[in-house]
Amino acid sequence: MKRVTFITTGQPTTNPRLVKEVETLIMFGYQVKVIYCFYQSWAQKFDHEIIDKNPGVYIFCGGNPVTSKLSYYKTRIRQKISKYLSGFTKLGHVYENAVSRTHAEALSIAKKIQTDIYIAHNLGALPTAVLASKHSNAKVGYDAEDMHSGFGDPESTDSRLNKYIEEKYFAHTDYFTAASPSIAQQYKQLYPYLNPVVINNVFVKNTIPFTSTLLHKSVIKLFWLSQTIGINRGIEDVVNAMHLLNNSKLLNNNTLELHLLGNLPDGDFKVFIENQAPLKIHIHPPVSTVEIEGFASQFDIGLAMETAYCLNNDIALSNKIFTYIQSGLAIIASDTKAQSMFLEQYPGVAKLYKKNDAISMANCLKKYAENPQLLYETRRHNYMLGQNELNWETEREKFIAIVDKTLQEN
Repeated sequence: MKRVTFITTGQPTTNPRLVKEVETLIMFGYQVKVIYCFYQSWAQKFDHEIIDKNPGVYIFCGGNPVTSKLSYYKTRIRQKISKYLSGFTKLGHVYENAVSRTHAEALSIAKKIQTDIYIAHNLGALPTAVLASKHSNAKVGYDAEDMHSGFGDPESTDSRLNKYIEEKYFAHTDYFTAASPSIAQQYKQLYPYLNPVVINNVFVKNTIPFTSTLLHKSVIKLFWLSQTIGINRGIEDVVNAMHLLNNSKLLNNNTLELHLLGNLPDGDFKVFIENQAPLKIHIHPPVSTVEIEGFASQFDIGLAMETAYCLNNDIALSNKIFTYIQSGLAIIASDTKAQSMFLEQYPGVAKLYKKNDAISMANCLKKYAENPQLLYETRRHNYMLGQNELNWETEREKFIAIVDKTLQEN
């Protein structure tokens, strides 16, 4: 039996891409382990659903701020000290502990697991996978859901750390997957020895039939989802566009509702949302991954409003677009590099608007609102695209093939 060990610096709920890969390999007869750690409090209740489904697979490390505070805060302090020391030295795995709160704990566990390949999900897990592979004589796979050296200011401490880890450890990978063509292209340009394989961030086929037959709706429901509701997500674009449309009375008898799903922490952005009194804005708490498509199906238009505030945000293709498609929603998307490329390949799924431009967003909303037939046909087209092509049942074949090929190579 082939043995695979995944390593992540997040939780199962916060990394649905990992969970899909895990459950696929289990279904195809692999022996699978997953080393994970605490990342977000809201995700813990949903983690149990995933973990209980596959007993003995998930291994927790590094503590949490509620039930194992000592371990958790010890690892946090170590990470902060390591970040500080990284400005002076590269010795003693300082960089590795700086990019991952649980590097040491995960490495200790990984070395004790007999495995044929370690698969790292997110950059902080990669050093752990590579170092464990040298101890176990195993292969290494890496999944680039994001380009971590493309986060924020290139001169920042985090960017410097991420760049160092990429340069040090990418060369030790036996396979490399990426979540968008743009990420694959960017990494190939920076590291020519890589041969990234693109695996889209799609989900399993929707089991809920497409039933929307209402062409003339007085209320058009807009939907946006992410793990966290906050700044740099483009939400301001749609809020400002809704104000423009309301003030100019351009929607005739139609009314727009904005539904945001995610964790909304206290702070300035929460105050901003609460101050939008003239608008109909509804906040929904996070739901489990198995519920998301059923929840999303009740809306009309999905919003993919990335702002390209950093390189990664410009080239990443988020899973929300695929959620909207598989749930049968029309889409309005900002013109980031990744989303523009995607819509060149699939031009019928969305209206593209100029990022950070409320007028451009308002024009897209108006086109759907004034043409209910177009809205209906786009929704149905997207649902069928999700059923027939853009789904995990299709995409997983690439994942299985690359794992098998890697394991067969000497």
